[in-house]
Amino acid sequence: MSGILGVWNSQKPTPWQKMLDDLQVLGRDGQGDWCDRNINLSLGRTQFYNTPESCHEAPVIEYKGCVLVWDGRLDDRETLLSDRSQNQNITDAHLIIESYRHWGIDCLRYLTGEFVFILWDASQDLLLVGCDVVGGRTIAYYWNGQTLLLSSRVVTLLLHPQVSHQFDELYLAHTLCNLQAHPPGITPFADIKRLQPGFALILKSGELQQRQIAKFTVSDRYESLQSPQFYHEKFWYLLNQAVKDRLRTHRPVCTTLSGGLDSTTVTVSLLNHLPTVDAFSTMTEVFPEFDERQPIESFLQRYPQVKSHQVNSDRAWSLTEPWERLPITDDPLITCTLPMNLDLMEQIQKQGFGIVFDGEGGDGLFYTSLQDLARVNSWGQILQNLKGEKRWYSSLWRELAVPNLPQYWQEKWFARCQRKSNLLPPWITSAYAQKPQTQAALQQYFASSLSSDLMQVINWATTSGCAVGATQVYKLLQSAYQLQYTSPLQDKRLIEFALNLHPSQQNHPVHGKIFLRQANQTTLPSAFLPLDPAIEVTIGEEVTFKLQRPCFGDWVWQVKNHNLQPPRSTFFAVPRTLKTIKKAIFDYQPQINEQGKAALYVLSHCDGSLSVEELSHYIAKDYPELFPTSKQAINFVQRLTSQFS
Repeated sequence: MSGILGVWNSQKPTPWQKMLDDLQVLGRDGQGDWCDRNINLSLGRTQFYNTPESCHEAPVIEYKGCVLVWDGRLDDRETLLSDRSQNQNITDAHLIIESYRHWGIDCLRYLTGEFVFILWDASQDLLLVGCDVVGGRTIAYYWNGQTLLLSSRVVTLLLHPQVSHQFDELYLAHTLCNLQAHPPGITPFADIKRLQPGFALILKSGELQQRQIAKFTVSDRYESLQSPQFYHEKFWYLLNQAVKDRLRTHRPVCTTLSGGLDSTTVTVSLLNHLPTVDAFSTMTEVFPEFDERQPIESFLQRYPQVKSHQVNSDRAWSLTEPWERLPITDDPLITCTLPMNLDLMEQIQKQGFGIVFDGEGGDGLFYTSLQDLARVNSWGQILQNLKGEKRWYSSLWRELAVPNLPQYWQEKWFARCQRKSNLLPPWITSAYAQKPQTQAALQQYFASSLSSDLMQVINWATTSGCAVGATQVYKLLQSAYQLQYTSPLQDKRLIEFALNLHPSQQNHPVHGKIFLRQANQTTLPSAFLPLDPAIEVTIGEEVTFKLQRPCFGDWVWQVKNHNLQPPRSTFFAVPRTLKTIKKAIFDYQPQINEQGKAALYVLSHCDGSLSVEELSHYIAKDYPELFPTSKQAINFVQRLTSQFS
């Protein structure tokens, strides 16, 4: 990610260069700034080249009467480019400014992707600060009624003499008491806030407004139910589109791979676009709760085109983080798995990758609650869910009754719960527990613990001060290793698909993420799919078992008695061809293809006499169909040299 900085109407001397240099950890590919002393405005950026077009951008973009600094990536560029006859070298920055010129402040509603920007329009005497609705990017700001300071990092703003270092007491209460229900926009420092997803800061004629511009598009009512296959196909179409947009990258791509549904689903989608994928996984012998080798091996057996990199994390104990080599984070929010994640980042960087796919966001996307089911009158499914619980009445009260009580009675219920069980950890003194900010934090915790529908879950994941703060910590640490992580499951189009999906498609009395499991019936090994319950039969009942065994491709079977069971499949989701079967035979006599010849040339000339640029020049000249652009040739050479030189 790039770092952006803005200062308007500073009342004290600004340590500008020091503040801009503090953002270099976020972007080291370029740096520049712009200043207009007549309006007392300065803008700056440290660049991270994440797309091919970003290499053509100046750090500060001046275009169509606007000045822009920004961070991120725009998706669905085809829609924004549809009215243009010439699309060559149109950068995302140009598209942001053109969108602003076309729609004004409302442009945030029409932009898709991960982005945050500061835009100055001199003709309107207007400074616009906006970010995407998903929260893929955000910005910290300070406003005292006269001075506006903006920065990608919270701690950078502390370098300015006008900003107090006083902590936010409510933030501290949530953090020290481990309540993790920080309200939206909050930071550890009382003077500094964060811009919420889909919101804009609008500075005009010295007056600052904060306004929500973009929201998720949700229909007033669910569409009539179609077959599950219809929704599965639509999901894969949107996921493949999200992956395709994120593959518009300037840097080599890899993915993280765990034993869960989310990262494996993303990896399958990557294989729909790439012939091979490098996947990095954490491996450990001493932390069995994090050992997911068995399902990972099952996945790798099905997809041999995935090149596995297992990173041993046996020494990744808590508090072993190399903080002496890492930047100061904006938030003191870390997890016990951080040392493992840092080991993974280090190995990914050493292998020469720059863009890392992962499956973040899947837990919130594929979720439903009793509230969602009640809203569509799916009482049969509610009863089925409650039947499996011993204290069903407790779940009914907590998930359906309490969230709909008047606030007065909810507070009574919270007070009763607090008397019944003390939620505060043992290091919290009774005096601190009685402080107003601690009591306010407890109220916010109880309010956040109420059963939520899918929209509330997604809103919490994208706006909660705790979730946003933790995300910013990891983004900063990833930048320290010159990496940018991205998750297709956090794509705006996929989130809106999930929000408009009928709750009955997301519900199962036993298995979570049932929609994702069913959408993967023909793509993932059985280790990732729900086990069918035992079939109960009676004497004389007819049971049929149907098995399809094509010569090439999936074996599919289905069981039927009085109920038709969902189909199950095994082997490869992508049908095997005669060509791929021949290659698996031991006496197969391979012949090198054009890509192999290019690789052979590169490796045979890695004797220290030629540079990466020179090697890429030769293969681009000899194999123009493989490498139509010099950048593709350079990426190919870099991938080989990172592994074998």
